[in-house]
Amino acid sequence: MNEYLRRERKDGARPDRFTVWGEALDPEAVLQEYPRPQLVRDSYLNLNGLWQYAISAQPGVAPGAHTSAASTTAPGDVADGQILVPFSPETPLSGVGRQLQPGEELKYWRSFTMPEGFVQDKVLLHFGAVDQRCHVRVNGVEVGGHVGGFLPFTLDITDALRRGEHGWAGPHALEVTVQDDSDTSYHSRGKQKLKRGGIWYTAQSGIWQTVWLESLAGTHVEKLVIVPDLAGSAVELTVVGASGTATVVITDDVGELTTVEMDANVPTRIPLARSHPWSPEDPFLYDVAVRLGEDQVSSYFGLRSFGMGPDADGHLRLLLNGEPYFHAGLLDQGYWSDGFLTPPSDEALV
Repeated sequence: MNEYLRRERKDGARPDRFTVWGEALDPEAVLQEYPRPQLVRDSYLNLNGLWQYAISAQPGVAPGAHTSAASTTAPGDVADGQILVPFSPETPLSGVGRQLQPGEELKYWRSFTMPEGFVQDKVLLHFGAVDQRCHVRVNGVEVGGHVGGFLPFTLDITDALRRGEHGWAGPHALEVTVQDDSDTSYHSRGKQKLKRGGIWYTAQSGIWQTVWLESLAGTHVEKLVIVPDLAGSAVELTVVGASGTATVVITDDVGELTTVEMDANVPTRIPLARSHPWSPEDPFLYDVAVRLGEDQVSSYFGLRSFGMGPDADGHLRLLLNGEPYFHAGLLDQGYWSDGFLTPPSDEALV
C-alpha cells in the first residue's frame, strides 16, 4: 500500500472502503487516460494529482445563495492540506474526508508548467465536471466559471498565460473556487443528499472528473458529427470548425477504406466499400482520422441502426440492425466506495 493511502487510513477511513483499484492508486499518475476518446488530439497535459486546498465560510452568504463572483483570496493563503484531484473532498481517496457544507467555499490551487513545443495559437483548460458552482483563475486573471455539477466545460486561458511572469512555459498559477448547496437548492444533484441513507448517497462536491490542458492551431476541428447509415453502407460526416478543406481517412481491420477531401461544416456522405455492422457480440469500430489545416484529430464510429418494428408474431419490438434484439435493463449505480462517483481507474469501470 502506498504512503498516500496509509495516511488516509490513519485519519480514520475503514480499510474495507478501499477497492483493489484504490489500493493500487499512484498519486503521481491519477486517471492519466485521454478523457475525450471521440475527438483525440496529440496535445494533452493532465493536471490530475495533488493540489493544495482550503475550506472556509462564505461571509454573509446564506445556504442556497448564488455568488456571482469568485472570492478575491489568492493562493498565498494557508492550505488545509493536499487533495488528490479529481476525487471530491468527501471521498477517502481525496485524502480529505470532509463534507463541504452549503455556505462554505472550497478553494483549490496548484502551479503547472507546459512542455517545450506544447503551445500553439490557443490553450484550452478542460474540466470533466465540478460540483456545483465554480470560478477559475490563471495567473490571478479570472478566466471563467461554470454552474452545474454534471457537465464538462472548457475555458480559453491563452490571454491569462501571456500575462505570466515566466513566459509561456510557466510556472503558471491555477486557482479554482467552488461552492455547493447540494440538496438545499434547486440545482441538479442526482441521488446526493447531505443526510445520506436509504436511496440517497453521500453528497459530494468540487472537482470530480479529470482536469487537463490542450493547445490548438488557429484553424482546428471543433467537433465531428458522425451519422452511420447501415442500410446504405455509408457514413455521413461533418467536420465542424474553421472554414477550409478537411482530409478524412477511414480505416477498418483490413486497412484504409477511403480518403476523402471535404469542405468543413458541410455534411458529406462517404460510401464504405466494406460493411461490418456493430453489435454487442461483435462491437466492431471504424477508425477516422481528420486533418484540417495543421490540426489532426482521430475518432471512430460503429455501423449500426436502431428502430422499432414487428417480430415474427407481429409484436412490436426494439430493433438493432433491422432485427428484434432483447434489451436487458441492467442497473449499474456507477459508484465506488473510495471514489464515490469517480472510479479509481479505468479498470474499475469494467
